[in-house]
Amino acid sequence: MKLLPLTLAAVLLAGGTAWGGGRLIDPGPFRSTEVRLEDGRLVSVPAETHAFYRMLTQDGRIHGRNGRAPSESEVREGIALRRRHEPLWAARFGDRPRTAESAYLFPVEEGRLPERSGYQPGHRAEDIFASVGRKVLAPAAVLVIHAGYLSKTAGEAVVGFVPPGPGQPRPRYLVLVHLDATPTKARVGEVLEAGTVVGFIAQGDEAIVGNALGRPSHLHFVIREERPDGALEGIPVWDLLRRGTRSLGR
Repeated sequence: MKLLPLTLAAVLLAGGTAWGGGRLIDPGPFRSTEVRLEDGRLVSVPAETHAFYRMLTQDGRIHGRNGRAPSESEVREGIALRRRHEPLWAARFGDRPRTAESAYLFPVEEGRLPERSGYQPGHRAEDIFASVGRKVLAPAAVLVIHAGYLSKTAGEAVVGFVPPGPGQPRPRYLVLVHLDATPTKARVGEVLEAGTVVGFIAQGDEAIVGNALGRPSHLHFVIREERPDGALEGIPVWDLLRRGTRSLGR
């Protein structure tokens, strides 16, 4: 079995970083798991990361598109665990001003949107294309609750939490996928201002870019909000991103 590089192994631990005298994420009923990549490497996914993935997505397969779908009990446990965490995460955000949606920044340095929206069933997100190494930015003030490996499909991701505020009745999760999320850039447990560098556009390793491997380098950008059944679902962000490009004078 091939061993993961030390730098990647460090990244895989980022999602469970201790902070403020305790864990940012309590794994609850979830335990560590393993993912085998196409080249045979075995990725060990910490319990905190596995739990967070179940909090974030109720239909995703952590072992890839052909993996086992989560059971109904896992779905319910993930939703319940997220709802227990949200008040604690909101408290960590404190009284820091929220970023109004109209003021969200475009999240990729010199990034390019395609001519048409890519939002559709199975892809409730937008892809922003950019050269490898371009900076990925926090589009709003966020509490970083994950930075590093998330799933075989996502590869590495940075996830920011935004508590409810004016014009935003429900919590939001800003999910930045297929990037090099080095912990020195995305500081798990800190509230970052809009425009803070959280990582870089990456390409070339399945463990980093997930199912984006072999495609033109891009950022998969998602904003998730809660549905009536408690599950999170990506909302349309095309107009928001186009406003962001205009705010940068493009």
